[in-house]
Amino acid sequence: MKKRKLMLPFMAAALAIGLSGCASNQVGEKTEVASGSAKSDYPTRAIEMIVPFAPGGTTDSSARALASVANKYLPNGQSVTVVNKDGGAGTIGMNEVAQAKGDGYTIGMATIGPMTIKTHSKEVTYKPEDFKPIIQVVATPNVLVVKSDSKIETFEDWMEYVKDNPDKFTFGTSGAGLTQHITMENLMTKTDVKVKHVPFQGGAPALTALLGGNLEGALVQTPEAIPYIEEGTLRPIWISGTFKPEELKDIPLLTEKGIDVKGDVWTGLVAPASVPDEVVKVLHDAFKQALEDPGVVEQLKKIGTEPVYKGTEEFKNIVQEDYQLNGEILEAIGLK
Repeated sequence: MKKRKLMLPFMAAALAIGLSGCASNQVGEKTEVASGSAKSDYPTRAIEMIVPFAPGGTTDSSARALASVANKYLPNGQSVTVVNKDGGAGTIGMNEVAQAKGDGYTIGMATIGPMTIKTHSKEVTYKPEDFKPIIQVVATPNVLVVKSDSKIETFEDWMEYVKDNPDKFTFGTSGAGLTQHITMENLMTKTDVKVKHVPFQGGAPALTALLGGNLEGALVQTPEAIPYIEEGTLRPIWISGTFKPEELKDIPLLTEKGIDVKGDVWTGLVAPASVPDEVVKVLHDAFKQALEDPGVVEQLKKIGTEPVYKGTEEFKNIVQEDYQLNGEILEAIGLK
């Protein structure tokens, strides 16, 4: 009997220690789950990605490539729905993104034109500061092309021709006041050459006019021109941008010819300015993985482009720098 009484306190202590250990484990498990829940509070439903252009273009195709795999990398396996809202050279869709609720469920696929060029117009109510850049996903340079039977074969040929024949060289672009137009205007101010701009509703119509003999050249995004270059109907003369596609590695950049004109047609994701930074980080991390997905890389390759990643801060700096530079160019040529 005494022996049993002596063991009772020991057994009680042991039981208390055991229960304490179990309680500790349970608390630890609850903390871990709670922490995990906090991290996965967003997103809990599908995200809408607004593309401010019609279906079928480079911007739309890039957006759909990313959206097709986004559920693999977003928390809770949430999906992304692409919604096209074109008009106003991209400004209608971007205005809707700027005015969207800052909960991270509406984002936009932005490009340089409606973000850093059109924003200098009084007709556009939003500014770059109305957005939070998330990630740059694609960038393409522009290329000046002529017909393959043109007497202009090199950069030097072109420069000599336009200097000797002011306003005679006609070139088409995807529209007045857009990247290609601003690029050529910038080149003219820095070289004193004069050429004649003919705007179209997109790069494809400009190339059609060139092939039909209605223009002497066209300045378009490289993915639009490369198929014609490869089939031998168009000849590339120079590239305005910060890099060259592999297919055009032998064509000079303007900067390589001593002309300080550069700038890529970038595409990237943005959110309304009121979206919390932690939500932007979730989106950045998910879409960075999506951009590296082999399926996405393959889809981008099919449309003639490739991933060109810039993180949130670097992308923000690019937007700010291009906004300032394009404002200066527009003011210099009287279009601001």
